Amino acid sequence: MSVQGMPPASERGAGQVTAEPDVVVWEADGRPLPRLGYGTHLARVLRTIGVRVAVVPYRRRPLTGSELAAPVHVLSGGETSAFADDATTVRARDDLAGVLRRARHGEATVVGVCLGAQLLARAIDPWLPRSEPDSGMEAGLRTVSGPDGPQLVAQLHYEQIHPALADVTGIEITHTNAHSPVQGFRWGESVLGYQFHPEWDPTDLSTVLRRHRWLLAARHADPGTAQASVTAGAVAWSPRTLENLVVAPAAAALGVTDVTAA
Repeated sequence: MSVQGMPPASERGAGQVTAEPDVVVWEADGRPLPRLGYGTHLARVLRTIGVRVAVVPYRRRPLTGSELAAPVHVLSGGETSAFADDATTVRARDDLAGVLRRARHGEATVVGVCLGAQLLARAIDPWLPRSEPDSGMEAGLRTVSGPDGPQLVAQLHYEQIHPALADVTGIEITHTNAHSPVQGFRWGESVLGYQFHPEWDPTDLSTVLRRHRWLLAARHADPGTAQASVTAGAVAWSPRTLENLVVAPAAAALGVTDVTAA
């Protein structure tokens, strides 16, 4: 990617003592890819626009005050339910509620991916019920309808955002399909959530599916069908989805202009 409108990271902040992050990626638990966490690809692509990105393993330690004060927050997918009641999940939801208060005042932009979107939905409406898709786990390359029409996205979820989120004041459903009605949402101007994984390309998704065959089996999803969807849809998959849904909102919040594919 190329960027105009912001000095290189090596020049920004020259002479300043602080190195506070522009973007904090809240990385949940699990290794979807060999030796890589759920936040790895999200952080990598965000760094290409020349901003400071901190990846925080929030299930291992709390975010610091300066991290919570960052202007952009991206919540990764993960392998613990947004409805878990362990102390770490409760702390994360409480921290997120504070960030969302800043977002509602125009002081932060927040993007959630899969589990991250489910955590956002719970923080927006703590009374939102737990929900699983009627047709079971969604896995593979699946079509969702959004503002730019149908698009293929990587899916791996057996919980979903309850459709009642659509009734919350200020919520706009941005992406949907027949499997899970709330595939994407916007709350106000600066809070966005996606049930799918825009950061995984077809090669990534094939690896993720192989590594999670046990999960698909446990959730009565056919691994062969999931992999076949990747093979069939690989050519139609577009990296623009990640740029448009995650990179562009972060860039806009940070005043980065002309973010284009390299």
